[in-house]
Order: sequence, then structure tokens, then C-alpha cells
Amino acid sequence: MTDVHQPPPGPTPPAEPKKNVFARIAGVLFAPAETFQDIAKRPDIVGPLLVIVILGYITTALVMPKFDFAAVSAAQQEEMRKKNPDMSAEQMAQMDSITQAATKVFAWVGPILFIVWYVIVAGVLLLAFRLFGGEGTFPQAFSVTLFAWMPMVLLGLISTIVIMARGSFDPTTAATLVKSNPAFLVDMKEQPVLYSLFSSFDLFTIWTIALLSIGFATVSRKSKAMGAAIVVSLWLCLVVVKVGFAAFTASRMNG
Repeated sequence: MTDVHQPPPGPTPPAEPKKNVFARIAGVLFAPAETFQDIAKRPDIVGPLLVIVILGYITTALVMPKFDFAAVSAAQQEEMRKKNPDMSAEQMAQMDSITQAATKVFAWVGPILFIVWYVIVAGVLLLAFRLFGGEGTFPQAFSVTLFAWMPMVLLGLISTIVIMARGSFDPTTAATLVKSNPAFLVDMKEQPVLYSLFSSFDLFTIWTIALLSIGFATVSRKSKAMGAAIVVSLWLCLVVVKVGFAAFTASRMNG
């Protein structure tokens, strides 16, 4: 029998308004735990991807006129002479021409090609977390990866400002353009392995690693400690490969 004196149910609380991509970017940078909860519920791929690609092309358009091809040419010729001292001036000039053309092409297609890198990062991390019993879908993983990459986008913007202030850009010093890692303490030519190692421990990279850890822990429903353990372990493997490649290259140049 229904209680006639029972009060009617209250009004349904309004749904939480959906945050736009810029609110989410700010949230990820300064309040990641709460923001990744929202991203896990409603993953967004198009928004952050457009922001990354558009800013990538803006920075490319600003940096390319400042590109110091002479510095690139000098470094390349030095390497070529070590490998083949008998190279002629004509061969050197041809190599410079090819390098300049390839650099310009890569600079303009780079923002699109980097989408493949984001897909790989999202897929590898999702697989790693699933192997440890985590949950999550690829759209969630891809969205988390794109939003977690915003510190690197911020680094690109700061680097562009520094380049515009200097008036030129020597790509051989790109890793230390912003003094956010200890690589500037060593000489790249004299200590290439140490330079490669130090440049890996960049503040913006570490910020990105922390965001990936929080984001994937949230999506997979795992603890932040486990999230950090998985992401940091994979990142350290990448650092080992990078440093190993630098050591291999240095040994070939010295040999």
C-alpha cells in the first residue's frame, strides 16, 4: 500500500556541464586528478589534436625563417669528413642541398606525422596497463595521451619565443634551447652520451610523464603508484635506447 503522505521525489540534479578543450587543458596542467576523471568519462580526441597540430604549424611558420642552415651544414660536413675524408666540395654541396630540402619537408609534415607517435604511445601504454589487469578503451587512452602531452606543447611555445628573441635557430642546440634540463652543463660534441642522458631528464618531459601516469591510472582504475611504475619503467627503457644509440653513433664517429 502506497504511503499517501510520502513526499514526491525531488528534482533531478542538473548534469555537469561539459568542459571545453581549453578548460580541460588548463585543468590537466594544474588539477590533473579531477580533470582526468572527466576525460575518462567523456574522452575527447579531436579537440586536443587540433590544438596540437595548429600550434605545431604556427611554431613551424615562425621558426623556419630563423633556421640556421649554415650551422647544420657545418656539423654535417664535419661528420662526413670523419667518415670519408676524400669527399669533394661538390659532394658536400649536394649533401647540403638534400639536407636543407629534407629539413623543410619534415618541418611542414612533422605536426601530422607526430599523430602516429601519439597513437603508438597511447597503444603501448594501454596494452601495458591492460596486461596488469587495468581497464580502459583506446579512445580514452588516446585522449589521455593528447592532453598529457600539453607540457611538451608548452615547451614548444616557449622555445619559439626564445628563437624569435634570438633571431636565429641552431637545431644542433635544440635540446638546450630552454634550460629545462642539465644537458647544457656538458658539451654535445665532447660528451655526446652524457649529453643525451642529461637531455632526457627535462622538466617538461618529467611533467608529461607524471600526467601520463595519473591519466592512465585513472582510466585503468589502478593506483597512481602502479600508474607511475608502469609509465616510468617504459620511459626509462626509451631513455636507455636513446643513450645507447648516442653511444653507438659516437663509437662509429671515433672509430
